[in-house]
Amino acid sequence: MLPIRFAGAVLVAALAAVAQAKELKVGDVAPEVRIDEWIQGETSVGEGKPYIVEFWATWCGPCKVAIPHMNELYKKYKGDGLKVIGVSDEKDKVGKVKDFVRRQGERMTYAVAIDGGVKNDWFTAAGQKGIPCAFIVDDTNHIAFIGHPMDDQFEDILGKVMAGRYNPKLEKQAAPMIDAANRAARVKNWSDVYRHLDAVIELDSRVFLSTSIRKYRILACEEGDTDGAKAWSGEMLETYASDAGALEAIAELTAADPDDCVKDLETARAAADALLALEGARDPDALATSALVAYHAGDKDRAAKDQQMAWMLVEPARKDLFKRNLDLYLGGSGRKRSR
Repeated sequence: MLPIRFAGAVLVAALAAVAQAKELKVGDVAPEVRIDEWIQGETSVGEGKPYIVEFWATWCGPCKVAIPHMNELYKKYKGDGLKVIGVSDEKDKVGKVKDFVRRQGERMTYAVAIDGGVKNDWFTAAGQKGIPCAFIVDDTNHIAFIGHPMDDQFEDILGKVMAGRYNPKLEKQAAPMIDAANRAARVKNWSDVYRHLDAVIELDSRVFLSTSIRKYRILACEEGDTDGAKAWSGEMLETYASDAGALEAIAELTAADPDDCVKDLETARAAADALLALEGARDPDALATSALVAYHAGDKDRAAKDQQMAWMLVEPARKDLFKRNLDLYLGGSGRKRSR
């Protein structure tokens, strides 16, 4: 029989081994981000705003390919609070990392740091073997994605996270229904398609906004059911009446989508007006959405007026994007931009 003290030590060691063996996975709370040295853009992360931790190295060819993609996503979402930290474990080559980042210039504008334990706590704990490897963390500080930043799912999941529409548990629950809908769509069994999609939407209409939009697109384009599409767009406007992001998506879809079959300027204007009522007539994103709808409806004067107000109100970091659209709308309106 083991002495009590020795048995206790064995138990503690065994429990520690079990804890160490537990793999970090999607849905888990994100560990602390332990940094040794900041190369550029020292930042803090945690609950409240989404962020990405990406592991890379100066010697890694695929990492160099992924950097511009990561930078574009950072620029796209930084106005919405996204933070990105690129972590290198090249502690013995800090000067080389600094030179690499300096040469990248505007192609790598997000925060870059030298590993201070984060690689062990994240990369190794998640059982990852190769770089680049990115972790997306949502605004509740839970991991939403682990994998290659060029993976097709990466940008899709990031978009959902930024919109507050990603829930790994619900996504897993919905997966069999989505698969069933896909099988039904292949044989054009539309009633089955809608039955499965409706079941997904019923799980959580906010999380599965993209499924609601997919149903509209199938009705309008694949089945060519104009009346059904119109009825469903009306249901969407009711369902998402208090969801600014959804109203914006519906307006953009029905006004500016490349597929003409989904265009419905009446629905687009209703969505834009509902967004203005919800967010207020001085909200830059609501005004920009209204301008977009007006532009595609041929009302160039309203498009220019709404976009100019949006440009004046938006925060400095996003003014360039708003100005590009303002210049486009002014091109056909006959108006002049106020200084």
